[in-house]
Amino acid sequence: MIYEVLANLAYIYYPKNVCPWDERDKYLKTKEYKRLKEIIGSFDSDENLKIRDNIKKEFEDDLIFKEFQDFSRFDGCEDRCFTFFLNIIEDGQLLSISLHISILLPYYVIRRGWHYAEPWFTKERIEELESQNLDRRKIDDLILDIEKIVEEKLLYQKFPQTLMHTIINDIGFQGISLGHFKMYNVFFNNENI
Repeated sequence: MIYEVLANLAYIYYPKNVCPWDERDKYLKTKEYKRLKEIIGSFDSDENLKIRDNIKKEFEDDLIFKEFQDFSRFDGCEDRCFTFFLNIIEDGQLLSISLHISILLPYYVIRRGWHYAEPWFTKERIEELESQNLDRRKIDDLILDIEKIVEEKLLYQKFPQTLMHTIINDIGFQGISLGHFKMYNVFFNNENI
């Protein structure tokens, strides 16, 4: 049932059976693409910066979360979500948490990442940063706390994990052609998760 609802919402913003690569000119003229572009454009504004600042304010009372950085990309990338990024160091490793909040529907996704620290930090610097950390929560606990804030204060729901990788065969966008566009891509961004 939820798949059908989300697929029908997707068809509001993405034209059926028009390849964004092979039929680019036709794609850019569709009412669906124009509708999506208008929504994305409305979020690439000074007013939008206030919205994003207000979202960040919900996290500023937390020692770790106040370091969230706004990585939202509406201009060239045409993301369909707000993106907030946080680096953390845990057990000598550089990890990250990315919070994606859809602008098309009231859902969010949290992604965790692992990064090579060497280009940015020496092993000694990582140990120093980790020893200075007064908050001893692990990444799983941090994610649970972020979920609680997003759901209770921002009133968004977690996007169904079972649908994240589900492909909608008859739509595409930018560099993702027909037959490869996932539900995650529809409502968040073009990243391959």
